[in-house]
Amino acid sequence: MMKSSIVRRSLLAVTALAMMGGIARAEDVSIDVGLEKPIVVKKGGLKRIALFIEMATNTAVQSTVTGAKEAAARHGIEVDVFDARFDIGRQVNQMQNALVGGYDAWIVAAIEGEQVCNMAASDAPNAGVPVAVVSMAICGRSTNEGEQMWAPGTLTYIGGNESPNSFKRVMQQMVVDHPGPQKIAALTGQPLHPITLAFDKALKEFLTENPQVTLVAEHRTDYSPEQCQQKVQTTLQATPDLSAIIGVYTNMSKGAVPAVDAAGLAGKVRLYEAGGTVWSVDALKSGAISATTGYYRGTAADTAVEALVKAFNGETVPRAVMNDGHPLIEGQQAGQVGIVTAANVDQYTPQSP
Repeated sequence: MMKSSIVRRSLLAVTALAMMGGIARAEDVSIDVGLEKPIVVKKGGLKRIALFIEMATNTAVQSTVTGAKEAAARHGIEVDVFDARFDIGRQVNQMQNALVGGYDAWIVAAIEGEQVCNMAASDAPNAGVPVAVVSMAICGRSTNEGEQMWAPGTLTYIGGNESPNSFKRVMQQMVVDHPGPQKIAALTGQPLHPITLAFDKALKEFLTENPQVTLVAEHRTDYSPEQCQQKVQTTLQATPDLSAIIGVYTNMSKGAVPAVDAAGLAGKVRLYEAGGTVWSVDALKSGAISATTGYYRGTAADTAVEALVKAFNGETVPRAVMNDGHPLIEGQQAGQVGIVTAANVDQYTPQSP
């Protein structure tokens, strides 16, 4: 009788605690996102994820969608994709709508890190929605490295292969291949895109450290190969003795290669990029480009889903996961992007077409 009474009192105490605002019930878990109060969710309650992407027609972004959906399918989770079509206003509006859409968690690939910061790192967690950020760091952290790419208010950041040091590594490959004086051109994306900010910081540092390298042109583009081709054609006309071109992504090389070929400069103007797509592998083997970087946006999205699943199960999740959550390739050191050349291309498996 006495034991039964104690049990009843214990159950009443647990019920009272559960009814108090902000206090987790026995079946709930608390998720630390670096704010004053944790996010409280139902244990194992991750059923719907909102995935925010930049543009669905971009090959790298397609890998993000594939990675997220394949990982979610393993756990019976639904993923709804919000395509912003490279319109930051649209992406912010999509996030506002998702807040009342009944989503348990978000995965964010941002177009512009500052304008989504409040939604992803404040409004979402305050509404009880954990956020995993992939590839592009938000809240002004795209020019940072390592754990400093994580934004308080979010669960985790997964990426690192689009940081300033990663872009600088492939720029340094230009000097390894050709140590002497040289003229180069650069192709980037939109001015305020997190990747562009990281690339610009890397380029500034690289040029300071390598005074023998002269930047003759830096073009902003919409990532389309057609526009990149036009920009390169203009640059080659103005600078026929150009030594190399560095692009922020494979699409820049896809435009640069036909422009270089048309100018009769194949083999004379070296091409360097980030992105490591299927196209890049073929281009390395044919000699059309000189180097690319390991890129694993599919793995990053997969890792983001797994991180959210762990968080909903009460497990600790790291603030940041580097190399997109992917194993290192031959010659790659921890904390550095993998440089892929003709010498080690057979060790690299691309995730984007």
